Amino acid sequence: MDREQAITLVEYNAWANHKVLLKAARLPVEGLLEETAILSHHSVLGTLVHILDAQWYWREGAQTGMLPVKTLSITDFVDFSALRQKWDEEDRLLLEYVQSLSVDALNGAITYRWTQARPRTRLLWQILQHIVNHGTHHRAELGQYLAALGLSPRDMDFLKFLVGMKK
Repeated sequence: MDREQAITLVEYNAWANHKVLLKAARLPVEGLLEETAILSHHSVLGTLVHILDAQWYWREGAQTGMLPVKTLSITDFVDFSALRQKWDEEDRLLLEYVQSLSVDALNGAITYRWTQARPRTRLLWQILQHIVNHGTHHRAELGQYLAALGLSPRDMDFLKFLVGMKK
């Protein structure tokens, strides 16, 4: 993977997340917390926090070599605004990290450690691809759920993002 590809994927991920967050922000607190079997993390807020957690968790692991011991949870955020603030910060940190990488680093292996198991090694570009694919999966769940409530985030296709970049 080259730098431009990696940067574009990270920018797409942030753009698509933002579309979902804008629509989710229109829900009342009860709507954010309402449990549903449609979402794999039980509620809109739970699923949003899960997407953010995975991005933060894997960026930290890739950048520092240590996976966080703790994961983010709904209780880490006093309100939706706090979640948005953390998300904006995480998007900025991920983009800055990817922009700082050489092609060799992007295609090179990183070893990360965690308390639960022995160290593991992966290619960095694969971790970045995982962050984006993971987000896409859960954004699709959220998109379907929000659309049923009349709050569709609309088209989140990668090609739609690229068209918007040329404007």
